[in-house]
Amino acid sequence: MEQTLTIRKSMQAVIQAEWQDLFSDKAAVLQLENQVLPAYLKRMRWFGGKARPSMSVLIYQNIPIEAGNDFTHYLLLKVRYPEFPTDIYALPIAFIAERRFNDMPSEAIIARLDNLVSPGYLIDAVYLEEFRNALFQMMQHSKKLLASNHYPMIADGGKLLQNSSVNKISSKVLSAEQSNTSLVFNNQFFLKFFRKLEYTINPDLEIIRYLTEQEQFHQIPGYAGAIEVLHPEKPPMLAVMLQRMIENAGNAWDWNLQHLQRFYEQVMETGFDKTQLPERPPKHHISWEETPAALQQLIGQEVYQQASLLGKRTAELHLALGKDAKNPDFGPEQFDKTMQQSYCDSLQKLLIQKFDLLQRNLARIPESMQAKATEMLDDRENVIEFIQKITTQPAIGTGIRTHGDFHLGQVLVAGNDLVILDFEGEPDKPFNQRRKKTSPLKDVAGMMRSYRYAAYAVLLTKFENAPQRQESLFTVADLWYHFVSRYFLGAYLDTMKGSHLLPAGEAFNETLQIFSFEKAIYELGYELNNRPDWAIIPLISLAKFVKFYL
Repeated sequence: MEQTLTIRKSMQAVIQAEWQDLFSDKAAVLQLENQVLPAYLKRMRWFGGKARPSMSVLIYQNIPIEAGNDFTHYLLLKVRYPEFPTDIYALPIAFIAERRFNDMPSEAIIARLDNLVSPGYLIDAVYLEEFRNALFQMMQHSKKLLASNHYPMIADGGKLLQNSSVNKISSKVLSAEQSNTSLVFNNQFFLKFFRKLEYTINPDLEIIRYLTEQEQFHQIPGYAGAIEVLHPEKPPMLAVMLQRMIENAGNAWDWNLQHLQRFYEQVMETGFDKTQLPERPPKHHISWEETPAALQQLIGQEVYQQASLLGKRTAELHLALGKDAKNPDFGPEQFDKTMQQSYCDSLQKLLIQKFDLLQRNLARIPESMQAKATEMLDDRENVIEFIQKITTQPAIGTGIRTHGDFHLGQVLVAGNDLVILDFEGEPDKPFNQRRKKTSPLKDVAGMMRSYRYAAYAVLLTKFENAPQRQESLFTVADLWYHFVSRYFLGAYLDTMKGSHLLPAGEAFNETLQIFSFEKAIYELGYELNNRPDWAIIPLISLAKFVKFYL
């Protein structure tokens, strides 16, 4: 143990300076910017620039925050790359005495401060309880940090926080790998500490705060507080967001995967896949009573109930988001020709980009799909023509704010209910695009695609070394998807009855299909870049789309 501790200490970068003088010592600051911080960032899982060959770091803002008997320094770092846009990352820095070194995880330690008076270590302050508590108290008291040498930092506490009975604060850092850092306070509040910051209105904060204040939809982790850094000429940067913590049994993606494991096991035990499979009713709504008895046994009524509940909750979310006609950020808007054309152009661009990627990677996808993929590529111009026809007629209907990246992983199983979270939108899009209004059917299509993905994901992992068995079960996977996605869609449409937010008649089918097509194209690009074997999932859907509509 002692030897391990000695090795850990010897691996740390060393800065010759005292804590109180660190940021006024030009040599120490240069060492931080040129050596210590670049090396530290590259070790962090939340840092997105690790793969880039070179970078430089500049301490852009230094905001002192009182934490216990000392100050921490909330640093905004400009990270510059030769061929990429500059990023801004948040790194709060604190000092600990040498005796506390062993209490800190390796990822907390930034460097050693060596001096004759008070040697110790620079650490990421999120691992310091005093700093975590300071953030919480800033929101409790809606504190403002104002000074001439840094941008204002403004904290806000929502009703959930103000009405809570938190006296003694306890907190911990969660260890899950993600692009931000997550903290928990008193097992009542969940805090998202943002690492990569942007001067923009964050859609997650905007939508969660709106829904919490409107009190029209409660199946969310309600807004409790936020801390933002203000700029005199740009939108604020969201530094911290506090929400009600939800007791849960995991997300709906994992829940469905577990039930699909049992589904396939029972299919093989009973030989169901070798029998005459039931017809798939060509309708939007399939009730449990309409599900064949043999399929009921395999799917399980609890899957029907959860899919139906999710359809109901999704509709309630959309009704809440499309209710306030007087609020320009949330009021529903009828799509005009300019909006339709903009959507058409962006979809065509996505299609061309991903089809070009497919052309270059044909040899990497499963052999069984290569012929169909080639046929689809040959039909490229017809697909573009179809997109132009559908997206330029008044079919998409009314636009509202939506979830934007809706799938089973964004839904928590909370007791007998479901909670929807993470309203940040598609991660590969700029924030200003994520805030654009669109048809609620985009969320519906995303969730239906997620059910299809779940059905195929289990096959691809469970039968990874048995491709023939895998392929023989694709029809059964499609059957599970068809029924379960219609449980979801039927409950959604029942709850949306009488709403003006959805297109009617054939326009409904076409709009839902075009959003499903867009999602599948997006998935194709992701899989070709990350898991070529899994490209079979979107390819099967795209091939069916082309065959049916062209």
